Amino acid sequence: MDVSTARGAPAPLPLLVLRSCSCRFAAYYWMGFLAGLAAVDHLTVGRALAAVPMWLAFCVGTESVNRIADREADVVNRPERTALCEAIGWRRLTRIAVGAWLVFAASGAALFALDPEPAFAAMIVVDIAIAIGYSIGPAFKRHRVLALLVLVLPLILPMVTGWATAPDADALGSPVLPAAAVLATFSLGLAGIKDITDVAGDRLLGYSSLWLTVAGFGRGAAVYALVVAPFALDAVFVVLHLLPVASLAVTPCVVVSAYVVRGASAAESTEERSVAREVMHSYTFLFLAAYLLAAMASPGMAAVTALGACHWLLASRRLHWAPAITRAQLHRWAKTVVPSSRGGTVERV
Repeated sequence: MDVSTARGAPAPLPLLVLRSCSCRFAAYYWMGFLAGLAAVDHLTVGRALAAVPMWLAFCVGTESVNRIADREADVVNRPERTALCEAIGWRRLTRIAVGAWLVFAASGAALFALDPEPAFAAMIVVDIAIAIGYSIGPAFKRHRVLALLVLVLPLILPMVTGWATAPDADALGSPVLPAAAVLATFSLGLAGIKDITDVAGDRLLGYSSLWLTVAGFGRGAAVYALVVAPFALDAVFVVLHLLPVASLAVTPCVVVSAYVVRGASAAESTEERSVAREVMHSYTFLFLAAYLLAAMASPGMAAVTALGACHWLLASRRLHWAPAITRAQLHRWAKTVVPSSRGGTVERV
């Protein structure tokens, strides 16, 4: 990643921070939070706007702490991202991390003043504790099982946090927890793909990905079972009248999920693994947006998911530490999902 602008001048600090801290993931958090608000009829334009700096700060805080914790491994795994962090300066990045968490806490306090619910205050604390604890302190990411479990939380914690602004048992039982269960299961099947590009650096830290181990067992049968699980679970919740029939609209995505896993398992070169990882991230975002809209359909959520998609696309192309994947790369990736003489499983990674 070039740390200068198109004209050759050093990139401004805000641009370096947004790129190095993967600001596109703010769309995950923002959409999930607003879905939680929608579930309890608290989604308004004012709250949606107030949530923008809150969840952008959460994203910067989470990712900057992660960069600092992974400083040694990223020299091997992500040299381009390390270059951005070094351009910022590690001390300055630490101050930025602290500032981001203060902004998140202050934003949460402001929303708490509007809706003084103890459950909301508790969720803000949980959000901060888990996001920081993923990288430092308990460092969940260093534990094979906990790392995989915690990786599902970005898809569900913001939604529960939004629900907590006006906690309602009926809304929690339907649709919040059922939707969260489907999204968590979906993430379990795919989230570990991010590890396929990080094997060398992770070894320096003594970490070995559970997802890669499971994917290699029985030629990935366990992972493919997880791929099917969220769609089966969604159908069960529809039958139990805990989710609307409209949520079944995402069922055809089970085929896409299988192809995403196949593409990751067949990736051999560094470029193939990077593309497979990027496909996973983009597909996860698209599934999240589609599922939230299907499970909580309303004009408000349609606007939320559309705006979230715009942010994701813009940030992926202009504000991400890695270059956007090209059509040629996507074409080569598509070939990997077709069985060939190369065969291959994630076990080889």
